[in-house]
Amino acid sequence: MAQHKTSTGERASLLIASAVLAILWISAGSFATEGARRHDFLNIYTGATLALDGQWNRLHDLEAQLAVERQNVPNLRELVPFVRPHFYALLIAPLALLSFNTAFWSWIALQTALYCGFGAWAAKRFGLDALIYWLLFAPGALGISHGQDAPVMLAVILAGFVLAEHGRLHLAGVVWSLALMKFHLCLGLILALAASRQWKVIAGFSAGGAGLTLVSVALAGREGVAHYVSMLTNKNLERLSPGPQQMTNIQGIMANFGVDSAWFALAAGLIAGALIVRCAWNAPIPGALTGGLAGGLFIVPHAYLYDTTMLLLPLILGVQPRQPKPVRLAAFALITPIVPLLALFDPPVSAAPAVALLVFLAVSAYCARPPAPTQATTA
Repeated sequence: MAQHKTSTGERASLLIASAVLAILWISAGSFATEGARRHDFLNIYTGATLALDGQWNRLHDLEAQLAVERQNVPNLRELVPFVRPHFYALLIAPLALLSFNTAFWSWIALQTALYCGFGAWAAKRFGLDALIYWLLFAPGALGISHGQDAPVMLAVILAGFVLAEHGRLHLAGVVWSLALMKFHLCLGLILALAASRQWKVIAGFSAGGAGLTLVSVALAGREGVAHYVSMLTNKNLERLSPGPQQMTNIQGIMANFGVDSAWFALAAGLIAGALIVRCAWNAPIPGALTGGLAGGLFIVPHAYLYDTTMLLLPLILGVQPRQPKPVRLAAFALITPIVPLLALFDPPVSAAPAVALLVFLAVSAYCARPPAPTQATTA
């Protein structure tokens, strides 16, 4: 993270240490694969199965989901709900052409390929240091071993970023609209894009979002939409938000410190929203991404450690030598495995990742550099 030029020996040592750590991630992840197959991946395969069978109107019917899940895991005690929208189920439907076990390992391979693709891009763009940061980052690697699809979100963020860098702003917005697969995580990004006046990106995002919504509604029909709304508003569905103390958001902080106040949540949300706007105000794309993704993760009611994988691009941008020292330190804290893995401990220690995320957002907002008056913002 230091600004001095790293020597060949230092780089070799860091790379070897990071490679060893990557092996440890794989080893640790191997213990989680069976649980992932019967839990996190199970809901993905269930959504794909219902989609392939054409049961669009019952995609989010709890009884229909549970029946499919028990076909693959007969001793399943509780539903592991599939909560993605219909367009996402359409994209993953081919998984159901494979047997459950084959589909699981194919899913792991796909997520690994996407995640490694990001690492290769980062190394090419920013050099060996970026590859080391990528290797150090625990949430991405462990999320894959748990059957999560966070690398898909990371790939969407990266693709839009590359397009925006090449001036394809409308198309970047269309690509970023695919992040609506986890639509709750897009709230901060939309606010940040508006604050940064990225109107062409917003236009593309709006067009893409409208198209994806129409596809989903057309597939679901009135009954399917009703089932989806009922699922998302079902407060008794515990599997939607297990272990709130492990969340990397406002709710995670509240759960860790025993705070049960709607006023506290509202105040924290408003403060985070203000930080998003400050971070992204008239800023170029990197500033909008930093504020939008970090703030979006913090303010939404459902965000876990693996979701921070989508923040990896702003974090790597944040540790670059040209960034102010507070930003580099805050980004580095989220990249190194120590702080993120504190989420696995008991309260209040498990609040550390959420607090670190808020600190990163705050220092990014504080250190944000508005463009000079003669410098036009991207329109």
